[in-house]
Amino acid sequence: MTARRDLLKLIAAGAAVPIVARAPAKAAEAFGWDSKLMGDGKFVDVGGIRTRYFEAGQGKPLVLIHGGQWPATASADGWSPIFDHLAQNFHVYAFDKLGMGYTDNPLADADYSMDAIIRHATDFIRAMRLRNVVLAGHSRGALPAARIACDHPDLVSHLVLFDSNTLAPDDPNTPDRADPPPISRAPTREEIRAADLRNPQYYGKQMITERYVEAQYRIAQLPKIREVDRKFRELRDRWIRDNRQELETNPKLGSNMGATTWWMYKAKYATLDKINAGGIKAPTIIIWGFNDPTAPRFLGVNLMETLAKVVDRSELHILNHAGHFVFAEHPAEVTRLITGFVNA
Repeated sequence: MTARRDLLKLIAAGAAVPIVARAPAKAAEAFGWDSKLMGDGKFVDVGGIRTRYFEAGQGKPLVLIHGGQWPATASADGWSPIFDHLAQNFHVYAFDKLGMGYTDNPLADADYSMDAIIRHATDFIRAMRLRNVVLAGHSRGALPAARIACDHPDLVSHLVLFDSNTLAPDDPNTPDRADPPPISRAPTREEIRAADLRNPQYYGKQMITERYVEAQYRIAQLPKIREVDRKFRELRDRWIRDNRQELETNPKLGSNMGATTWWMYKAKYATLDKINAGGIKAPTIIIWGFNDPTAPRFLGVNLMETLAKVVDRSELHILNHAGHFVFAEHPAEVTRLITGFVNA
């Protein structure tokens, strides 16, 4: 009944009808769940920030912005299940966001912010001398992708958005997320694997391969992870001390996690204002996991309702049997959707 209400709600808004589909169970077997093309990565200087990236394929450029936030081990490695699929159709670039993976931590306290993440992502595209890219963002990476499309329409030809409560308009039904405890030591491989297998964001466990666990483990050993954890908590405590009135109005701002928090809420609201004002000119496709527990599908519908009013060519596709990492769990189907949308 919930899915039916979502569908009727979208139709009533005059938006494109979402596609609810189950991807073929064996579609990715020819490629496997680990990329053969990503290799060890390369590095480029982006405004003084040493930035790791992966590059492969030929054709129209496609830039991938991963999700996650400080101090998680999320990185461009998370695109591994779909990277080779996309490289059959595009010249693909996937980079580690500011302070994540092997990319340098922010240089100044003020850069522990979504605004700085957006600047770094924009500067990466320029450092690679790219224009008219297909720009894709997942979760915490969808907001930077949408903001770049608003502020720099010459850089973005098409926009692809995956499960993101960061970008979707605020909704009181969005699940709360508690801040993790401070990092006291680097985790073991076994602890990382066990945490991944427990994580409800993964509907299927196919992408939790030995290589995926190893990539997280190596990042977790880097001293920069503990440095960013300490600094991020220190800056949160400072913000709470200096912004009592705002905190009383919205206590959720005092968390590092969640859909709207102290370090990114201004960028989120400014971006939604720009979208509502018609700031996105690029055709936009939203691809969402039907079974996502942390960014539920109603957020995808809400985001579609926002975009459909101002972006003539906008689509929402909701894939069944898919959690927060829909592109990793159904890489062949998602690649088909993106390729068809861009080439239409």
